[in-house]
Order: sequence, then structure tokens, then C-alpha cells
Amino acid sequence: MGITTYMYDSCGATHKGMRREYNEDCYLADPALGIYLVADGMGGHQAGDVASRLAVDAIQKRLGETLPNVKNHPDSLGNAVLDALNQANHAIRRNPISDLERNQGKMGTTAALVVTRGDAAIVAHVGDSRVYRLRRGKLQMLTRDHSFLQAQVGAGFVSNDEARQSHNRNLITRALGMEATVSADIGQSKVAAGDVFLICSDGLTTMVTDEDIETIVEELKENLELACQVLVQAANDNGGHDNISVVLLRADAPGQAPAPAPGFWGRLFARLFGK
Repeated sequence: MGITTYMYDSCGATHKGMRREYNEDCYLADPALGIYLVADGMGGHQAGDVASRLAVDAIQKRLGETLPNVKNHPDSLGNAVLDALNQANHAIRRNPISDLERNQGKMGTTAALVVTRGDAAIVAHVGDSRVYRLRRGKLQMLTRDHSFLQAQVGAGFVSNDEARQSHNRNLITRALGMEATVSADIGQSKVAAGDVFLICSDGLTTMVTDEDIETIVEELKENLELACQVLVQAANDNGGHDNISVVLLRADAPGQAPAPAPGFWGRLFARLFGK
């Protein structure tokens, strides 16, 4: 069988949340290149927001240069993504603001991204921003947080529920800009028609359970713009302790009919949130 080339509908949204003065998140949805990305900066205003923007711009630029010449093979695509992450890392570390912040170890950013090619999606991340996939109504996390708490969960010292309530949940163990080289997790996900990928910062996942995320995305998957708005609103309604960024992309088979108008749940969410 040949390789299916899917069409992708996509949307993104970001919000500073209810308790932060500035938004240090940045996102990208570039269907032309097949690049979808969320970066969650750290270091405060004029550090975290600079780091996340530098990362997004550097990754988009580098992949825009390299992807057209990369073979449609997981290893080749994965190497191209790692190269782009390293370019972003260098861009952050070369920035003058980084010189002021580096001694305190503050300036950096997470990055979680999906690169689509044919019937495959390359999934990569550094830090605790996440990538999920919704398939046939079931939400699956495709990444594993690079965080102190995740290491404790993996070792069996704390439960997932305890981790959600911990004051240490923001302590990450990897980030762009923090070290001279990048240690990223890169994998491949086979795409099926109807798959919806969610890329998000931890401002969503610390405020909204995976079960609620699954319900929202499943019910609103035919209206990604509304789904993004509802996810952000749900995080804010639950406290909005951090910046919130989400990117959604849905794989549609070639020739697939346009998505139908939202059904009951879509109309209900629209009424509740005024959209």
C-alpha cells in the first residue's frame, strides 16, 4: 500500500492565565510546513517570553530549510527535528538576555512539537509541555514529562494524583537554553484518519484533568477553534495558575467531506462560553 497524505485542520490559542502578569508561552501552527509547536518559557518577563519566541522562530526557520530535502524516513525526520531543537538552544544561549540570566539558571523554555509527513507524525519534546493523541474517543499521552515529579512517579514514590497537587510540579529537568547541548525525546506516531493531536503547556494539564481534556476534544473535534477556546477557558475556570497554550491538529483523509457543524455538545459549549 502507498503512503496516505493527510490534510490537517489546525488551530492554536494562548492566554496568560488568571495569576500571571505576562504570557511567557509561544505557539506555532504551520500547516504548509507541517510544524506544530508549543514552547513554555521560564525566567520571567524579558527572559521566558524571549526564550519561547526564539525557540519557535528558530525551529520554524531551520525546519523550513531542511525538511524539503529530508527523506520520508523516521530516522531522517527525527534527526532534522533534533537539529532544529539544537538551533533553538543555540539561539537562546546566544541572546544577550541569556547572559544576564544564565548565572541564576533562569532563562530557558520547554518545547513540544509534532511534525507531519505523509502518514507519520514525528513527536518530540524537551521539558514538561506535552503531546497527546485522541483516537476513536480515547486520549493518549505521547510524551513523558522531563520533571522532578515525573521521576518520582516513575520510581513509585508518589502517585499521579499526588503529583498533580504537589508544589514541586513545575521543577523540570530539561529545557532549551539551559545546557550546551539538547537532550530531547523523539518518536514517531503512525497517523490514522480522524486522529487529533493536542500540544499544550503545563498551564493546561495542571488545571484540567486528562479525562476532561478527552471529553472536550472528543466532543469538539470537528470545531478545533472552539475546542481551543474551551480548553483555555476550562484551565482559567479551574484557577488559571499559569500561562496556557494549546495547539490542535486533526488528520483528514484526502477527499474527506468537510466537517459537519457542531452537534449538541458543540452548541452547548458555544452557549456556555459565548462563542
